[in-house]
Amino acid sequence: MLAAVAFAALPASAMAATVTSSGDSGPGSLRSAVASGGAIDFAPGLAPISLDSTIVASLPVTISDTEGDVTVAGSGTFTSGDPLLEFATGADTSSVQGVSLAGPVKVDDAVTGVRIERSPIFNAVTPISLGTGSNGDIAAPQNLKVGPRQPNGTLPVSGTVAAGSRVDVYSGDPAGTAATKFVGAATPSGGAFSLVPSPEPAPGSRVSATVTGSGTSEYATATVPADVTSPTLLRAFAFSTSEVIVTPSEPVAGGSLNLSDFSLQMAGVPRALTQGGVSPDGGRIYLISSQPWNPGEAGAISLAAAGVLTDVAGNFNLGPSPISVGAAPGDFSPPVVLNLKLRPSKVCLTKARTCRHVGTTISFTTNEVGKAVVVVNRASNRRAGQFVKAVKTAGLVKIPWRGTIHGRKLRAGRYVVEVSMRDNVGNVTDSPPFQVIHVVRTKR
Repeated sequence: MLAAVAFAALPASAMAATVTSSGDSGPGSLRSAVASGGAIDFAPGLAPISLDSTIVASLPVTISDTEGDVTVAGSGTFTSGDPLLEFATGADTSSVQGVSLAGPVKVDDAVTGVRIERSPIFNAVTPISLGTGSNGDIAAPQNLKVGPRQPNGTLPVSGTVAAGSRVDVYSGDPAGTAATKFVGAATPSGGAFSLVPSPEPAPGSRVSATVTGSGTSEYATATVPADVTSPTLLRAFAFSTSEVIVTPSEPVAGGSLNLSDFSLQMAGVPRALTQGGVSPDGGRIYLISSQPWNPGEAGAISLAAAGVLTDVAGNFNLGPSPISVGAAPGDFSPPVVLNLKLRPSKVCLTKARTCRHVGTTISFTTNEVGKAVVVVNRASNRRAGQFVKAVKTAGLVKIPWRGTIHGRKLRAGRYVVEVSMRDNVGNVTDSPPFQVIHVVRTKR
């Protein structure tokens, strides 16, 4: 008796009718299951269902394919443009989930609560047709668009809705004959939604969306822009000793740039940027530094981060895009060395009673930075050796020298010390000056 009561409490609709036939009608067909109402599912591996005419639902039905591999289409005798499924009076609160439909769906006047979710529709000019007052007159998504490319590399589908709690997004053209694909569902927030579809739709292809609240809306469609590529820095060169011209990979939006978005180094030294601009066509970026460099010096430039640069289509850059900066107009002028002095000119190498100060100081003036090359020759013109010192500031240079070359002390005697400069692009002083010194022995 208890078991009989338990079975009696189950409504007939709790047991789903399984569609086992891909034919238009007859036992196990979709048409037969819809006529009985209630829950409907599909046998695994079912071939595409071919209909000769519209299936009209006049009872609530819940049509669901959890695998998402069932397709319903019209046969060769099906009237083109007619709906595959029509939800008539009495079919309120019906739903279709996970079924591909190669033709439109119609919801008759005043029928409400019909949900079409996760179910791609194609081969239909109007995929879902709502009658007057049906599904609460829910409006289709508005402002549907794809992109622009975001700093993290994604290409979102976004838009707005007036009502509803679920937006289904599909890739492909619903009016085309090729099957569309469900690519995801978004939950609107504050009337807006955004979804990153997978896979990403191709440029020039179509996407569509519906919103479901008190039933599902009609379709909104949008075309993927032709340009969904992120801009990068392509090449750059120093136009002068304080100006750099950068060519982006595509025209950029001038209003998107700030000087802080760029990092410039010339000759290995960071250079502050104080002015900049973009050409009217967006094809060139002009940057000016308050810290000039020498003619012939090259460098590098990069963007500060992802998302600081946009092209005219609104796509963001994805990263720093570091590139080399070609050298400024060539420097063919040798650096000058003037006023060479070695004090004292009588050099002792060991501190003693007769030598209070070991070594000497080499001093000179130069007009460029680079490296000072000090060559030491014996009076007989035999090379004693040389050493190199970095010169970081032009002007007066002083180099303390203890009379050693690579750790070896010079022997006593007369020497000729020659000093030249090699700048950062390789130019070397013409006719370098020289001075004679006398290295002496010291007694303790």
